[in-house]
Amino acid sequence: MAGLFIARSQRVTRPDQDPKLSDGGWTIERAEELLNSLVGVVSARVVARPGGSVEEIHLLTTRDLTPKQTVRNVESALLARFDLEVDHRVISVAQAEAGTETVEAEVARKPEASGPEKRLLFVGHQVLTERAHRARVAVTVEWQGKRYTGEASGPDLPRARLETNAAATLAAIENGLAIFAEEDGATLSLDGVKMVEAFDQTFVLVAVHAMHGRQVTALAGAAAVDDSPDRAVILGTLQATDRWIRGRA
Repeated sequence: MAGLFIARSQRVTRPDQDPKLSDGGWTIERAEELLNSLVGVVSARVVARPGGSVEEIHLLTTRDLTPKQTVRNVESALLARFDLEVDHRVISVAQAEAGTETVEAEVARKPEASGPEKRLLFVGHQVLTERAHRARVAVTVEWQGKRYTGEASGPDLPRARLETNAAATLAAIENGLAIFAEEDGATLSLDGVKMVEAFDQTFVLVAVHAMHGRQVTALAGAAAVDDSPDRAVILGTLQATDRWIRGRA
């Protein structure tokens, strides 16, 4: 599918640059090498904090195993090889469809139903590092049986990356709906993204302004950070816009 990018690299502190990441007998490179050897894993990326704490593990896999089986294999392999325990919530699994470059996340799977789904659905997202401290994000959504992709670029910094994911999601929505192509076409404008802690859980809040003609509507959505902040931002953006979209499309 044109315009989609498979995540190939991510700028993180490498273990040879920060000796602390080697503590406990493991390094990012050795962990990634181990994960890449697991059944069904196409590519693996490990993000670690200074001191060796694993913050994120991103996997692109085939459909040989279910995402849950892959997560269990990752936990077992890291524990057995490096005596390294990781929380399953930091492991993100995306599956590649055979013969294409589309990445479909587990959360994007549609419920079985007759006829096209009438809600905005998240299909997948890709990240490509463009140059120093810049990242390009492509988000794919589905609306009434058709898929649309939007892209956005921004600084590869934690807060800016959240906003880039939200902007790419809004671009995908605008690419797919006819109301954005009308003479007095609607416009979606990102107001802001914020991460908050509540009830022993991290949430992402997304605020959007929807403009159609002379009317401006404030929209908001929220999603729990279960797998990765990127995915939570995308889901929060879809939640913010879904009802407004369905009321006008």
